[in-house]
Amino acid sequence: MPRRPRRERLHLGWERHSGKLLGGVGLLLVVGFLGFLGTIGWRFVDNVNRGEVTLGARATEAPRQVDADGNTLGVYLDTPAEHFAEGERAIVLPAARTTGPFTQKQVADALSGVRAALVEGRLNKDMLYGDPKPFLTRLAPDARAGVADDLAQGGSLGYATRIRRNADPGFVPTDGIRAHGTIEYTATTTDDGVRVLAITTRFIWVYSFDLFQAQKYPPGAELVTVRDEVTWHFPHPDDVRASSRGLWIGSAVVTVANAPCDAMKQGHLALEYDPITAPLRRPKPGPTSDIYDPGWQPGDGESC
Repeated sequence: MPRRPRRERLHLGWERHSGKLLGGVGLLLVVGFLGFLGTIGWRFVDNVNRGEVTLGARATEAPRQVDADGNTLGVYLDTPAEHFAEGERAIVLPAARTTGPFTQKQVADALSGVRAALVEGRLNKDMLYGDPKPFLTRLAPDARAGVADDLAQGGSLGYATRIRRNADPGFVPTDGIRAHGTIEYTATTTDDGVRVLAITTRFIWVYSFDLFQAQKYPPGAELVTVRDEVTWHFPHPDDVRASSRGLWIGSAVVTVANAPCDAMKQGHLALEYDPITAPLRRPKPGPTSDIYDPGWQPGDGESC
């Protein structure tokens, strides 16, 4: 029987960098500094009252395309995900061929099982909103307890997406989930001597959140990106008991961009965004030079 799936190695998000507050020297400097803050504060309140957001000059370095009313034309526009397929259309299976001891039909069944697991784990609302049962039913009966334990402990971002409950900004399902990836397979043998069909999926999944006045920010500021590599195992039916036949998760590694660490450590996605200080700073867009780069390696990225 295949071993229990190894816990994924998570390399998530962006490091926090705390700034230093420089104090004034001398009474005149203190008075001048307070006067400057008062002016800025008055301007900020005035801008908020007029529905504007105060942003640094850097926020306009990569302006968005907007319509005549100033609204963004699309959350994926001018980002790498603009050309990704939406939802299930992004999951394209390779042709099934006889491989090692596995017949063409067995390979085809295994590929279909992986596709169903990807849909349930990354796209369907059940998992997104916290119900893992449809995903778990796609696994071999003996594999479910270990994966359910991973989900309960928040160690599942490598193969499943759950949105943080009451996330603010909220997830926007009507924008559609964009994805792009590849699937390949080979026959191999586990350390226990079990013959398995190993199916490796490498995907980028992109989720949109409802960032207030997103048109004020660079393209991609409201997107959370997940890049994973998962190896799924299908043991040969002659090598295992009936309850171990089916899909197992052999390994899973992941990089997540533009999401806060506190959510990710619980196995959830949310947008890296602070509603209190957001008007004074822009959210960090995903590291497109890293997470979208063709040279990405499993688990690349900064750690929480």
